[in-house]
Amino acid sequence: MPTRSLRMFTATTLLAALVVVTAGAAPAQAATVTYQADLSTAFANPERGYHNRYEIINDPAVNDYVNAATIPGFNPDLLDRTFARAKANGNTLVHSYVHLDKYKTQALPQALLDNLASGLAAVRTAGMKIVLRPAYTWDGYATVAESQILAHIAQLNAVITANADVVLHLETGYLGAWGEWHTGGLANPSSVEEAPARYRIVKKIADTTPASIPLAMRYPIYIKEMVDPTSCVVPEGCTLTQAQKDRISFHNDCFLADLNDMGTYDNPSWMGWFYIEQKKQWMYDLATSTGFNKMVGGETCGADGYNDAACVNAQTEMNKLNFTEINEDYAAVNTDKWKAANLAASGNDPAETCFTRIKRKMGYRLRLLDATFPSTVAPGGSLALTAHLNNDGWSGLIKGRTAYLVLDSGTNRYNLPLGGVDPRAWLAGASAVTGSVTVPGGAVAGNYKLALWLPDPDAGLQARPEYAIRFANTGTWDAAKGYNVLASSVTVGSCTGDCTAPSAPTGLTVSGVTNTSVSLSWTASTDNVGVTGYQVFRGSTPVGTPTGTTFTDTGRSPGQTYQYSVRAVDAAGNVSGASATVSATTTGCSGDCTAPSAPTLSSPARTDTSVSLSWTASTDNVGVTGYEVFRGTTLVGSPAGTSFTDTGLTASTAYGYTVKARDAAGNRSAASNTVTVTTEATPQPPTGLVLDNFDGTPAYPSSSQNDLGKWTGANCFLDGGGSGAVTGGALSLRYNNCGWFGSDVGVDLSAYTYLVVRIKGAAGGEQTHFNLGLGGSTKVFADFTLDGGAHPVITTAYQDIRIPMAANGINRNSPSQLAMGFWYGGNSTITIDHITFQ
Repeated sequence: MPTRSLRMFTATTLLAALVVVTAGAAPAQAATVTYQADLSTAFANPERGYHNRYEIINDPAVNDYVNAATIPGFNPDLLDRTFARAKANGNTLVHSYVHLDKYKTQALPQALLDNLASGLAAVRTAGMKIVLRPAYTWDGYATVAESQILAHIAQLNAVITANADVVLHLETGYLGAWGEWHTGGLANPSSVEEAPARYRIVKKIADTTPASIPLAMRYPIYIKEMVDPTSCVVPEGCTLTQAQKDRISFHNDCFLADLNDMGTYDNPSWMGWFYIEQKKQWMYDLATSTGFNKMVGGETCGADGYNDAACVNAQTEMNKLNFTEINEDYAAVNTDKWKAANLAASGNDPAETCFTRIKRKMGYRLRLLDATFPSTVAPGGSLALTAHLNNDGWSGLIKGRTAYLVLDSGTNRYNLPLGGVDPRAWLAGASAVTGSVTVPGGAVAGNYKLALWLPDPDAGLQARPEYAIRFANTGTWDAAKGYNVLASSVTVGSCTGDCTAPSAPTGLTVSGVTNTSVSLSWTASTDNVGVTGYQVFRGSTPVGTPTGTTFTDTGRSPGQTYQYSVRAVDAAGNVSGASATVSATTTGCSGDCTAPSAPTLSSPARTDTSVSLSWTASTDNVGVTGYEVFRGTTLVGSPAGTSFTDTGLTASTAYGYTVKARDAAGNRSAASNTVTVTTEATPQPPTGLVLDNFDGTPAYPSSSQNDLGKWTGANCFLDGGGSGAVTGGALSLRYNNCGWFGSDVGVDLSAYTYLVVRIKGAAGGEQTHFNLGLGGSTKVFADFTLDGGAHPVITTAYQDIRIPMAANGINRNSPSQLAMGFWYGGNSTITIDHITFQ
């Protein structure tokens, strides 16, 4: 695994660095050039970032999913082959399904293959790249014969291979609902009998596509099944080459939906039992055999079990996983939170929304720090480069590219490949680039721009600037040429024209300050030909280019201190050394003087000894750092998030609560509204056969056992990492049209008449929000029939709902599992004190 080079200065380097100029200089000898950082612009770069969804196969004769009747969320934009929306969003990626529903038992028609080819040509014309996923069904169960799948792979991949230049990667697809390798034939990870077919499908995809195309799989357990199985169960042998294994990557579907990313991490396997933490670590450690990052992409889904309003988990997980791309269009429950989350400046990251921070940091974000190179080179001679850069993104480049030094006079251009330099090695953090090129012996003498060029490796795309990589620096990117300018004047052969830089400005002083501005003045520089202007810097950021010797920097913040320096420029583009640095402090309030807005408080749940509170997130001009919860006038908690449970209370007692928000500067909001909550009466212990009373023995969910010693668990709820939260001896399930709870029974219940659920709701009326299944009978909770013909109604107070099992078709001899599903369009919280059989 290659190591990252750290920036080191030797005495020789320090001597070379005595002449320091900015981009655009023509130093008289070899010099170290420093570059200004662009830490805030979310500019487009190829092969990374958000993607938008389209239907690339737009012929209704071969694709049923091209009209409003068949595509969930359809709009005509999905068929736009100019990809105007993606371009307007500043994205370089699109995604498309290849719908194969009509062809489960037959060969793909040539019309479909031709339509796919024309769609990929449109991607190329638009300057985009695409992610493709073949699928046999949208939302349902699909079984297709392995032989048919293999035949379709061969047909599709012939087209994909011919258009590989614009295919960023393939999602392995084909199996199960949405091609996600679940809910379908050959998609049971516990089945060792199905494993060989899965292996052959991936092998076929790898064999029939170029080595440049990564193959993304949803489930870590299937990735292990392909690249590192505990044993080979494929009769013809496990024949994926190391190069093919290096292509197998990760598609994280339902990212942050809950602790397990909605099943991505928690499936079982024929290979044995692996903890969720192990599977996550596999993905954190995902790398090629040469130590480069693999493709990691994905999408969120219609749940947010992490309740990541502060955008902490998204940043943490994307950083650990080395995320490169994600779906911008699905799902709004998460992406809208990212857009609403205002993040404070931190390190090199400016204050911005979470959505913008993700947009900037997904994949690579390369920033030049400095570069050392000669100012004069001879035709046939060597041009050596040493550069230091930082990758501010979460991943290195996934696909290989050649790095070139370019000499461009406007009339003559020489593209000189830097041998031995692989940009994929520029992983997140600091890297050094050292290389040398030979200037062509026939190079025409004159003054040239020197640039670093990272074009697309495909010959057909190499000259197109939209496919070249831009560095995160100011004043270096040439959008028309697609390269990053290191210097505007390097002499090839004898020096021609004006090669002398002006003198550095002197006498820089602060001539005035206000709340929002700093005024500067300095002594004029001298030059052999003539000074044409000056460059003013605030820290390392260029802020003005006056022609005279005064400048006012406006739009500053009150009470802040700024550093300034100035350089002189002549008509030939020569730039002087920097002036001395001066400090200036604006008048007015120093720092953050604005308090957050007041939260709005509510109480979603209570027990006999606890009160659960939640509130709306406050806003702040810089950023809210936490909250203070008061019971009366007593501070009882200081949570960072928007919920808190006050415990150790007395049954049947009223308590009043308020909440205040605080920011990093210590400003506190006004108090929220007061909420008065009366705790429940002391509950009676359950009788009969107890399935679970959530009293902590066994512990839920960590033990994965109920009171019968059987398995229990849950996912997709908004608390407890998706499993729900146990407080005060009761299970609280907060949901938003998503959630599943299961508890195995596995004992004969013929001696018992009733299923008894002691339950309450946060608002009342939650009986229509979920179903309950037991012993072969599954109904919406409101549809169960009680003694006397009534039906369950959940209120805000605990009650024992007694469901007669025989009358509701529940098989008491073989009850299997009690399961509850919350996919009925509701959002609230139910609290279950216990579940028993009586």
